[in-house]
Parts: sequence; C-alpha cells; structure tokens
Amino acid sequence: MSLTKTLTLPNVERLFDGRPLISPQGDSWESGVTFNTAAVFLKVGEHSETIRQLLGPDEELRDIVALHYRARPESDPGFQFTRSYVGLSLHEPDLTLIKRFENPVVSPEAGIDENGVEDPRVAWVDGCWWMVYCGVSTVENPDPNHRWLATVCAAKSDDLMTWTKVGALEGFAGRGLIPHGNKDGVLFPERIEGKVVMLHRPLSGDIDTWQTAIAVADLPEGPFIDLGNVHGPERHEDYLKSWVGAGAVPIRIGKGRYLSIEHTGNYLPGMKRKYVLDAFLYDFNDWDPTHPQSLVKARIDDFMRPETDFEINGPFPESVANVVFACGAYVHDGWIYIVYGGGDSYILAARVRYDELVAELMYREQAAKEAVAT
Repeated sequence: MSLTKTLTLPNVERLFDGRPLISPQGDSWESGVTFNTAAVFLKVGEHSETIRQLLGPDEELRDIVALHYRARPESDPGFQFTRSYVGLSLHEPDLTLIKRFENPVVSPEAGIDENGVEDPRVAWVDGCWWMVYCGVSTVENPDPNHRWLATVCAAKSDDLMTWTKVGALEGFAGRGLIPHGNKDGVLFPERIEGKVVMLHRPLSGDIDTWQTAIAVADLPEGPFIDLGNVHGPERHEDYLKSWVGAGAVPIRIGKGRYLSIEHTGNYLPGMKRKYVLDAFLYDFNDWDPTHPQSLVKARIDDFMRPETDFEINGPFPESVANVVFACGAYVHDGWIYIVYGGGDSYILAARVRYDELVAELMYREQAAKEAVAT
C-alpha cells in the first residue's frame, strides 16, 4: 500500500516563554555572550557518583542536566578576538536552573586553542566523559580574514568538572585532512562495530561546499580515519549559499539507529546569515562505509528556525543574528529537549515530542524506500 500522508514538521515548543536559560553576566570570561552548549542528562543509578559530586553533599540526589556552554567576555585586551571559554551550569530535567559555576571548566591555553575553546559536545564513551570542541588559533596571514584556524580537539573527565585536554584529535587520513580547518566534531554515544565514530565538518573549499563528514577510530583520542561526506545541505532558492554541520550528540532510537539534531547555515541576500535546525535518521545496520551517504535514511530540514526576539536579534558586538544552533539534546518524559544558542548571544531551550519526531523520520524513511521500489 502506498504511503499518502503529507510530510509534516514537528511542533516545536519554546521553553520559559522563549527567554534565556543562561545570559551573559559579570565583567570577566562570560560578560559578553553565552551560547552554544552541550547537554548531558544524568540519571540516578547510572551516574549517581557524578551527580553527587556536581550537586555537593547537601543536595538531594536526583536526575539532573549538566550544560557545558560557550562564553566570551565583552572585551579581551591583547587578543585579536574575544576568546571563548566553557562554563558549567546544573539544571533540573525540565531545565530549571539549580546552580551556575563561578569559574570556567575549560579555558584557552597557549597552543592549539590559545584563542578559544568553542562549541563543546559531551558524550560518555568507554567509561569516561569526552568533550569534543573547536580549538581556535591564529596564523600569520596578510589577509586578516584568514588568520582564524579551527581544530577539532578533545578533553576528558571523570566528573564533568575537571577536564584533561587531549589536544588536537589525531589522524583524519583518507582525504589528506589535517586537524587545522575542521570543526563541529561530535562523538556517537557508543561504539559502532567496535569503532569510535565521530561526525565532523572539514573547512576546505568554498563555504557552499561544506558538508558533514564521518570518521572512525580505535580510541576516542584517535587517530581517526575520515570516511568522507555523509550529507550536504538542502538547497533553497532564497539562499545564496548553504552549508551544514553536526550538532548534538546523536540520540539512540534503536539498535544501530540514531536521531541527530544538526544545523544548516545559509547566506541571505546581502550576505546576512540564517542558521536553522534539521533532524536526521542514521542507520548503521546496513550502511556501507565506502559510501557514507548510505548512513542517512531520512531527514527533516528546517524543522526549527529563528523566530523569537532572542533568536533573531544579536544585541552584542560579538553576536551573530538570526541563529538557532544546537550542541545539546536529550530525552526526558517523552520529549526531546534541545538546548541551543540563540542569536549567538543566549542559551535557550525548546522541546519536541519524541514519538512525533521519530515517527515523521520513519515515515520519510519508508516513503523513500517505496519511491526506490517504484
């Protein structure tokens, strides 16, 4: 029987009336902007010791969410760019704030991330917490617009508070990639066919050619072997150029099957930007590593776009307006919670029904199979 249901977009509910969970504060490392954040849902029984360490001895032991967010100061004398730091806050499962740590948990240091630690994603792999982030450094170049270098870096932790940097993730052999010029790295939350698997986004060529790629390794710190591109953006006549990048740690929805919340960046006329969120269904059960595109079974493009004041407007000098950018998502009480940067300025949250989003992806997967069969 042919499928006749109209393709639909899931209903997205903004939380806290669309107002920020985390905003800039103070006069130091997080005084300018606070935005793209990892999100880790910690359950009693699975990570009780970590929860106790985070909350302290006097707090009731309960499920919590840890956010590792990117922050930049309002000014950073002596540096070409205001550097990014990683802060930490704790929340109830519905994202009500519990506490916010005073000091950053990861900071830029001399070397590969001397000009910033950006866009963290945190996953539990091999009995340890792994943070994959974009380390920023600069090089001498007569063109001031091409001194910024991005490197996929990692750090590891036992408690989500104290992090040991591993440095640049090694490898990316296969396409002649080097660590510089690569970002949006995110690890899958479990090994696939014995391998550690990572999505990433090489920064080679024109921005309009940038695609999400996949790499594998024997260890979380590498060396990684790049297998090639998984997917590119959906093209739209309203945009001059479009590119994609990985987002939150993928959510397991079945054996070898994952839901991944990612982003598409677009240039509007006048070269203004617009970032939207997409959802992908990945299936490792029958994928062909020599054809990485076979991993994608379905996609929902542009299911969430900038709509609120905090998403559309970038009020600070370091802001980029018209942005929703997710580095964290988790499942709780039948909802997928998406924690994201709005307008490159604030940390916001939204949620969609788990069953609704997964059902739509699976419907599109089946529709694609029928289209091939006919």
